[in-house]
Order: sequence, then C-alpha cells, then structure tokens
Amino acid sequence: MLHLTPWFSLAIVLVVALFVRLVPPSARLRGRVVAFARAFAHGSWLPLLIGLATGAATFWVWGSLTRTSVVHDESAYLLQAQLFANGRFTAPTPPLYHFFEQLYVNLVPAISSKYPPGTSLLIAPGMRVGYPGLPIVAANALSGLLVFVLARRFAGVVVAMLTWTLWVTAFPVLYFHAMYLSEVPTSLAWLATWWGIARWRSSGRTRDLAVAALAIAYCGITRPLTAVALAMAVGIVMWRVTSHRTSPPRFRRAELVTLGTAAAAALLFVGVWSWRSTGDPTLTPLALYTRTYVPFDKLGFGARPEDAPSAKLPWDQQITDRSFYEEHQKHTIARLPLTAVSRARMIGRDMWYDWRGGLALIALLGLAGAPIELWVGLGALALQLLQYLLYAHPPGWSLYYIEGLPVLAFATALGVPVVLSLGTRGKVPGVARLVAGIALFLMLLYPAWVTMHQVRDQISADHQYYDAFRGSLPPLPDSTSKALVFVRYSRAHNDGLSLVRNVPDLGSEAIWIVYDRGAENTKLIAFAPDREPYLFDESRWAMHRLNRDGSVHKDSTVARDSTVARDSSAAGDSALVQNARSAAP
Repeated sequence: MLHLTPWFSLAIVLVVALFVRLVPPSARLRGRVVAFARAFAHGSWLPLLIGLATGAATFWVWGSLTRTSVVHDESAYLLQAQLFANGRFTAPTPPLYHFFEQLYVNLVPAISSKYPPGTSLLIAPGMRVGYPGLPIVAANALSGLLVFVLARRFAGVVVAMLTWTLWVTAFPVLYFHAMYLSEVPTSLAWLATWWGIARWRSSGRTRDLAVAALAIAYCGITRPLTAVALAMAVGIVMWRVTSHRTSPPRFRRAELVTLGTAAAAALLFVGVWSWRSTGDPTLTPLALYTRTYVPFDKLGFGARPEDAPSAKLPWDQQITDRSFYEEHQKHTIARLPLTAVSRARMIGRDMWYDWRGGLALIALLGLAGAPIELWVGLGALALQLLQYLLYAHPPGWSLYYIEGLPVLAFATALGVPVVLSLGTRGKVPGVARLVAGIALFLMLLYPAWVTMHQVRDQISADHQYYDAFRGSLPPLPDSTSKALVFVRYSRAHNDGLSLVRNVPDLGSEAIWIVYDRGAENTKLIAFAPDREPYLFDESRWAMHRLNRDGSVHKDSTVARDSTVARDSSAAGDSALVQNARSAAP
C-alpha cells in the first residue's frame, strides 16, 4: 500500500476535472487522427493489447510459470491437476495413509482433491507441459480483455480504459489472481457469461447464449454456490429480455435446448467425477471430505459439539479445522445483519483501499444515470453476498466475491465523466473526455507500478517458507537413493502453510514427506526399508537423521538457518493466508 490519504485519488480526479475546463469547447481533432483513434478504440487490437497487458501483469508479479503452491487450497488443486494431466481422476491410497493426511484431500477410497474439478481441469494442460501457471496467466488475460470489452460496449472506450485500469491494478486482483485458486476461473466464467448474455440480448443468436450457458456450467463445476448466484442473476435478465419479446415471456426451443444441454453436461461430469473419485456417483469428493473430517462445515447456522474436529488429526489440520469450527459456532441468525455489513465493507475495501478510498465517492456519483448493465452487475454481486450469508467465513475472506470487483471498477469509472461534466458546466466535449482519460491513466501509472512491486514482493515472501524447507531436505547421493522425512510442526506453526503434500505416483517419488506420529513412525520406516528416515523439527528448523527404530541417529542433527524459517513463517500472517484459506462449497 502507498500509505497515502484516501482523498489522494479524489484529488487526482478533481485536478483532471479542472484541467479539462482549459480545453476549448470547440476543440476538434484532425480528420485523420479522429479516424485512426476511432478505428483503434473500437477495433479488436486494443482489447487484445489489454488482454496481453493483463496476462503480463500476472506473470510479472507471480515471477514464474512454475511456482509451487503455498496454501492448502492450492496444493489440493495442483494435486488433482497432476492427476488430470496424466489422464486419471485418482491415485491409490498411500500405505499407512494417516501419515499422509492432507488438508482438502481425500485419501480413502483413493487420493483425490475434495474440490470441484473445474480449477484443476484448467491447470491440467499447463501441468502437462511443465508450466502449471500458464493457464492461470491465460485466464487472467482473457478476463482483462472481457472487462475492457464489456465496459466499452456499455459506456465507451474512455470509461472502459479506466474500468480496466482500476480493476487490474487493485491489490487483491493482482495478488489472488497470481495463485492456483478457483476464483481465477470463476472470474473468467462470470465475465464470459455476461459477454454472452449481452450479445444474445442484442442479436438473439443461440450461439451467443451458448457461450453464457457453457460459462455458467463451468462455474458450476468450479464453485457451485458462486454459480448459483450467477445463474439466478442471468435468469432474471433473460426473463426480462423475453418479456419484451413475448407476453407472457417464453423462451425459444433452441434456447431451452442450449441451456438444458449445458446444465446436463455439468451434472453428468459431476456424476462421473464423483463415481471415479468416491465410487458413488451421488457422493462427491467434497461431501466425502466433509463427512470424514469437518461434518460441521456446511451451509447453515451454528455447529453441534459432536461435530467438533478430531484430536487425532495432524497438528496443522487440527488448528485449521478448529478455527473453521469456531467460525461456524459464531455464525448465527442473530448476527446476520452485522455479518452482512462486515462482509460488504471488506468487498468495498478490496476496490477502494488505502489511497483509493476517495474513489468510493466517485463510484456513488457513477450510479447517477448509470446504464442498466451496472445495476445488473451490482444485483449479481448482491445475490452472491446474500447467498454466502448461509455459509460461515471470516469477513476478511472477501476473496469469495472477487468476481464482482469489475462491477465496482465500472461504477467508479462511470463516476469520472460525472465529475468532469461538473468541471465543464455541461456536456464534456469528445476531446476533453479523451484528454481526461489519458491524464487519469498516466496519473494512475505510478501508484499502479508501486502496487505491482508490493504484490511481487509479497508473493516472494509467501513462498519463502516452503522454499526454505526444500533447502533443508537431505541431499540424495544418487538417483536411486530415497528418503523418508517426518515433519514435526511447532506449536506456533501457522495453519495456513503445509509441508505434507501427496503426489500422484508415490513409488517414483524420491522423498516422502509425511507427518511425525511419534512412536508410530517405526511402522512406516519398516514399510519402506529402502528409504533413509529423517525427522524435520520446525521449532528448531533442523533436520535429524533417524535410526530404523525411530530414534535420532547419534551426531546427526543438521542445524539450519532459523532466521529464514522465522521470516518465512511470518509470511503466514500475510493477506494470502488470512484471505485465501477456504473451505467453501
């Protein structure tokens, strides 16, 4: 953050508005310049450049297309993506599987992520070619393109450029979109849906509706509850459109077939995914995981004492599940008004934080005379917020609503011409609008550049913990050597970070990383006689070589740089861990 007054952004807009007054009302651009500017502004090249710039921003702040995961959610998505990349839904249950228990991963009847498959399906092609981050960058590029195209369609190129700039430079967008999280594909799905609906509304073509239907279906196999809010909003819009076409409203047969086919395809895939993962087409991996580990983690209010997390779980799972359980206990009907206000404030913070705070007033001005599309977008975001009131989560997890940030950016951008018109005492000339847009864009470049650097630094810090652990792993003498590392977490361990991660092919993995289960460790040591056993002690950041009976080998302690460990662990208190840990349906 820039740690500037919230009124800094408002001052920028007001300065530009005063500057616009200096542009003569009769000012005109030359004919050739006008022709070129219009062709460029309304053609296909500008959206393509916008998309490329969005993807480049994600890649730059992320720093690599081969980043590993940091939080538990990412690890689960990447594991399932590896399975999909190899043409599989699951991997065999590991031996003595309690050593391999991992948050958000089922181990019985087979290894699989609990999460719906949409995100992992997106990542799988990149995983196949060795660049798992490539599909994420591509999805963000398409999202940036659609943000611009939709805003341009509804309010012109200047508002579109400001909308995209405000959206793509928001800290949460830069930060959370450079991760393996489900909100990346659902953001794209929401934008693709509204693009298809906007085109269908004006053209009536079934193929445009098909784009929206497929996008909703994909959102349904990625984040189902988020998809329900989107489908409800789209249904209301389609009903209004058809009511103007026929009375009473009636869909054409081709439209009904399109919508029905997309819905059936999504349900069919969920059935196949469930059958291949749990052995039962009616039991999803998400339902299985919930039943096994977190029976309290469901829609509704409150939590039963008998559903409290088991004390037999590994330490990081215990403290994570306890925090979820406490959140569900506090989630009551009586607290709903306070919960709704708190969550709404955090959504607003994601767009109008720090120095951007004054832009919230600009957004309010943007509501005056706003196109119906803005109200539709705000309505969809409100539906999403209302639906998630059925689910317990901390207000800070505004990541759940990141699909709505383009709408808030659009509202803010719409308020800028209103301020400019006040400065010119009337309608803003085209030249003045263009000059104002360019001026605002240039003035936003510096804070945007600073924000991008902050996000890049934060992402690097978030990866330090796991990178430091990888540097502590025992060196293997040759390609045939194998190791078994038991991880003993400290009592101060940050539950958002995990070192135990399952792999699709356990037999070919050189180093098994498992939980330290005390005296039980000898069982796994005996099961894997070809693997040299070690114990990693997080509290001392030290790797110990073990004897076959589980005792520490004499003079085997290898001390590591605990300063790196402490600094890396501190990253667990970052916005990433506080906002990205999710267990939502």
